[in-house]
Amino acid sequence: MQNEIKILPITAELYPSFYEMVQASQWGNPMLPNTYQSSLLGDLLVEDNRVVGGWVGTIRGNIPIAKMITKSVYFDSYPIFATDEMKNLYQDSLITSMKLRAKREGITMFNLTHWVRGRGMQVDAEETGATFVSVLHKTEEDLWKEVESKQRNCVRKGEKSGVDCVVCKGEDSIRYLADFQRLRQRTQQHAIGKNAKASMLLKSDEFFKKLFMDKNTTLFVGIADNQVATVALMIQSGKTIYYYSGGSDYELNKKYSCSAYVIWKAICYASQQGVEVFDMGGVPVSPSKEHPAYGVYAFKRSFGGDYQEFDGGKIIISHWKYKLLNWLLSQRKVLRFFSTKL
Repeated sequence: MQNEIKILPITAELYPSFYEMVQASQWGNPMLPNTYQSSLLGDLLVEDNRVVGGWVGTIRGNIPIAKMITKSVYFDSYPIFATDEMKNLYQDSLITSMKLRAKREGITMFNLTHWVRGRGMQVDAEETGATFVSVLHKTEEDLWKEVESKQRNCVRKGEKSGVDCVVCKGEDSIRYLADFQRLRQRTQQHAIGKNAKASMLLKSDEFFKKLFMDKNTTLFVGIADNQVATVALMIQSGKTIYYYSGGSDYELNKKYSCSAYVIWKAICYASQQGVEVFDMGGVPVSPSKEHPAYGVYAFKRSFGGDYQEFDGGKIIISHWKYKLLNWLLSQRKVLRFFSTKL
C-alpha cells in the first residue's frame, strides 16, 4: 500500500527535517537559515510524517506601505527532493501549490536568484546565469595545478608579501563588519566607474550580522600593511561552499595581490573541511573581453573551475504589481533604497 503524500506549509516543527535534507543535497540553499524564521515561506512534501521534499524561500520587501507592491519570495534553489523519483512525480504539484498560496498572500513574484543551480524550470522572465565550480576531492597539489599560472604568481606574491589570511566565524566575523561593508562599497564604486549599470546591492549591517552568526558562514579576511585589505564571505550549503560576497581595497590589492591569496586559502580551507565543491558565485555569461565585468569573469575562471550555466529568473504572481515594481527598481535612487529592504 502506497504511503499518503501531502503538501503542507512550512512550520517550525517540520523545518528541521527539511533543513537536514537540504544539507545532504549537492547544491543546497546557501541563504537558508539553520533555524526556522517567520520570514520563510514554502511548502513541503510529507510522506508518512517524513519530509521528502520542499521549496522554501525568504519573503522580502514586506515593508510598511510599499509591501502591497514589493512583497516577494526569493528562492536560492530549485525545489529539493530526497530522491529523483520524488522530483519527477511531485515537482510540478509543489510549484503549483506554492503559486496558489502566494496569490492568496499577496505575493508579487518569485525571484529565482543567481544562487539557483540547475536548468529547465519554467519561468516568466528568464535570467540565465553562470559560475565556475571546482571539485575539491583532490590533493592540494592537484588543485594548485588547475590554477592558471598568472594567478599562481599572484598567490605567491601575496604569500611572499606577508598577507595574513584570518578565518572567522560567528562573533569573530562581526569584528570585521565595518571593514566588510567599507570594502564592498569601494568595490561597488570601482565597478560603477567602469560600468554605470553595474550594481552590487548593499545590504544592511543587521542583514550581515545575522548572516555572520549562521554556523555555515565563514569570513576570510586578508590583512596587509596592518590594514584589512580584502574580505571574502563563504557560505556552505549541502555539499557545496559558495563565494557569496567580497570586496577589496584597490590599491592594497594591486600592491600585494591580497584577493588571489585569500581566495586560494579559502579553497584550501574548504577542501580540508571535506567540502566537495567550491562555487565561485555569479559571473557574466560567456562575456567578451570588452564586457565591463570581464575582469570578474577572468579572475574567477583563473582558479581552475569548470564553467557552468544555470537558469534563474522570475515567476510572476501578479503581473500589474510586477510591472510597477520593475519600473520602480529601474530608478537608481529608488533602487539604492530598496536594496536594503528587498
